[in-house]
Amino acid sequence: MTANTLRLEAHERDGTTVVGTIRAGGLLRASRAFAEGAAARVVVSHLGPGMVRGDAFASSGRVAPGAHLIVAGQMATRVLSGPDPVINAARWVVERGARLDVIAEPTLVASGASYDARLALALEPGARAVVTELVRRERGAALRVAMHVMRGERCALADVLALGADDAEDAAIGTLTVFHAIGGDEPCLDALDREADLHDEVRIGIGRLRDGDVLVRITGRSAWAVREALDRLREALTTF
Repeated sequence: MTANTLRLEAHERDGTTVVGTIRAGGLLRASRAFAEGAAARVVVSHLGPGMVRGDAFASSGRVAPGAHLIVAGQMATRVLSGPDPVINAARWVVERGARLDVIAEPTLVASGASYDARLALALEPGARAVVTELVRRERGAALRVAMHVMRGERCALADVLALGADDAEDAAIGTLTVFHAIGGDEPCLDALDREADLHDEVRIGIGRLRDGDVLVRITGRSAWAVREALDRLREALTTF
């Protein structure tokens, strides 16, 4: 069986970001790199009707010093029911002065399915990252979404969201994490609070982490309402 893998590597050249490596195998696909200011955007998708029982996907990449890579999903993805869990693992290294944005489209987990998503992020000094994750589970679906972020040898964040198949909650859950975003700049956090007050279809919690990083959790009945709130809160950080 062909492995479902994706590898991206980006570096800075003459003030812009160049994606020097794009390798995709199995059901995973990646677009060419599109210029977005000084950043480069790559759109990731996969073939087929969705993620099926026992599928495993592995993404990895490196952002070299001074580069800014944006990795975005193409469309919502379904996780179909079946006896074995679907595993979606990603590992990224962001080097000094580089920035990585990971912007996910909704993952829709059907009743009877099990979804296990794992993100490992290694940040070197001065590295920055913005990560969004959005899952919508039906009742009878099990999911576990974990993020582990290291700054050098120190853990900056270990976050796990887990719901069992017998959990009664039927909702969309979005997470926005921003690393090295605001430091001591309190007005930036105020801007997030003001933006959060504009959304009445979702519930929003905003927390500030140890190094001035930000973690936002959003829940609501509609995946698209949660997605809109995620997008607007991310855009509120344009001064980052």
